[in-house]
Amino acid sequence: DMKILISWMAVNKDFLAKDKVNPTGLTPEFYRFHYKKQNYDKHILLITDDMPSIKKSSNLNQYLRQEFDFVNIDVHKLLIKNLGDINEIRTKVESVLLDYKKDEIDIFYQPGTSLMQLVWYLLHESTNLKTRLIQSIRQIFWKNKKQPELKEISIEKSTQAYSLSLLEKQKSSNTADNLYISKTLEPVYDKAKKIAITDKVSTLILGNSGTGKELIANFIHKRSSRRLFAYKAINCAALGDSLLESRLFGYKKGAFTGANSDSKGIMLEANGGTVFLDEIGDITPYMQALLLRFLQNFEFLPVGGTVNKKTNVRIIAATNKNLLKMCKKGKFRWDLYYRLAVAIIEMPKFEYFSSNERIEFINYFLEQKQYSLAKSNKLKINPEAKKALLSYSFPGNFRELENLIEQLYVFTDSEVQLSNLPDRIINQELNSELSLKAVEKKHIAKVLAIYKNNLTHTYKALGLGSVNTLKSKIKEYKINIKN
Repeated sequence: DMKILISWMAVNKDFLAKDKVNPTGLTPEFYRFHYKKQNYDKHILLITDDMPSIKKSSNLNQYLRQEFDFVNIDVHKLLIKNLGDINEIRTKVESVLLDYKKDEIDIFYQPGTSLMQLVWYLLHESTNLKTRLIQSIRQIFWKNKKQPELKEISIEKSTQAYSLSLLEKQKSSNTADNLYISKTLEPVYDKAKKIAITDKVSTLILGNSGTGKELIANFIHKRSSRRLFAYKAINCAALGDSLLESRLFGYKKGAFTGANSDSKGIMLEANGGTVFLDEIGDITPYMQALLLRFLQNFEFLPVGGTVNKKTNVRIIAATNKNLLKMCKKGKFRWDLYYRLAVAIIEMPKFEYFSSNERIEFINYFLEQKQYSLAKSNKLKINPEAKKALLSYSFPGNFRELENLIEQLYVFTDSEVQLSNLPDRIINQELNSELSLKAVEKKHIAKVLAIYKNNLTHTYKALGLGSVNTLKSKIKEYKINIKN
């Protein structure tokens, strides 16, 4: 891993008249007093993609190389149409940071406009990258005139991941999250993109467990105008009514035992952003009524409160239940369903993906787990084991595949053999009562019982052609007989 310095070109501080480099500018002074002491491997210099900036960066690069023998600069030209658009600046800078996500990144905070500095703050505060905000003290303000000063700007990092779109360049050019988007998933994510740019549209995501419903919810948030605000997720099935109500809508001090102070609740914490309600099909009629009332005007009453609060959030809900059937049976409110299902996304099961897509997903998780588990080598899967994986239906969908790959890294050294796979995959045909082999095994056992394990009579009754064929099947299906 490397130690990287990244900064904008200081257009107003690094240059004198006629694009001549200012020897006492921010960047030259940083090189003179700090760069070598910090042991940087590379300096990423960001500039806007226009001729004046390109010319200035060329002059600055040439000056630094003449003055110092340790210069290693990569100039990144960013095409920014509107320098007053913080979203555009953030998106372009994120794409650069992604290339160095494994490295230590020192952000030289001072160069650039105030909006560019705000972007540095936002990215440092809320991403999981190894970033540090630093600023140099100009020489004229040193406390000790012989001792250069460099300060780190200390900001507590958020525990909420800021932008999964940082991973946009991974695996596929059309993915905006840390996910491989295959051909089968493309229309799903295309639909999510359209939902994202249409603000305030409530969305219902349907699909079995493990199909990636929260990934889609996060994708919509990160592609929307709300991406600079909070994304809050809650599993509705994991909490009872009182806990779920207080977690969503907050409470006043003294509202119940243990309420020692006011709590905002998720709906206020996510003001301006997105709230993801997972397992919405499991909430009680009481919570259905509360949510319906909230969705009418986005007002709510905190537990124990007397004054209504108002918030501005996008609601995304998800469930593995059939809400239409639940509505018909009176178990889910039709009016709430219509409020939630303004836009609907259906996630396909893993078994619907082609063999080529499955291989790509397996390779994707092999690479991801190698990195996250800090393994030196990527696991290989031998042909026999790969054949078994490709024929297995994965009822737990992507989550089951991901967990399986993680287990294989824990218990396998280099190459995955068939014997390394779980029994449910090795004997998958026999584990399905409806499979042809399972039916055949039961039928052979039944005929053997009829003829009291007489192999000659049994093979003739089955029409197998020879007693050896029957013996092979008995061995294959591990049928116990006594001759």
